[in-house]
Amino acid sequence: MKTTPAFRNSAIALLLWAGSLCFASTNAHAALMHPLTASLLPALNTYQTLSFRTLRLYIPGKKPPQDVMEFNGKSVEVMGFMAALTQLEDIDEFVLASSPPMNCFCHPPLRVNEVVFVQMKKGKLTQYKGGVVKVRGKLIVNTNVGDEFADIMYTIECEEVI
Repeated sequence: MKTTPAFRNSAIALLLWAGSLCFASTNAHAALMHPLTASLLPALNTYQTLSFRTLRLYIPGKKPPQDVMEFNGKSVEVMGFMAALTQLEDIDEFVLASSPPMNCFCHPPLRVNEVVFVQMKKGKLTQYKGGVVKVRGKLIVNTNVGDEFADIMYTIECEEVI
């Protein structure tokens, strides 16, 4: 029987949860866990949290700062607002923005470093979600931004939208 990555991650999470009940849930007691359980701990936290505050540091026309480049090619999770491009169901790409779409009253217009183009991984789709969402996937930083109105600075190859 072939297992899916989601099934494996769920199984690992269940194992770790059960292990924490039997031993201790603090890192100080991780050494008391079964070696297999302790070795799986890093597998659950594979996404680095990235904020729009950091993404705004990359100014179009300038060299991307190290604070941004350290996330390039890494698995990240970013919180923001979903802006659907063409449809609200079975979405394979959308824009993640730092503020709600169509928010003309409380926020100045978005800049190119305040949006992320999100492409769902092949075979995965999502549905439109209102409010704040969390996007998880691999970040790609465009280091050759020539036109701040036409070029995409950030792309995420998305694994899941929460």
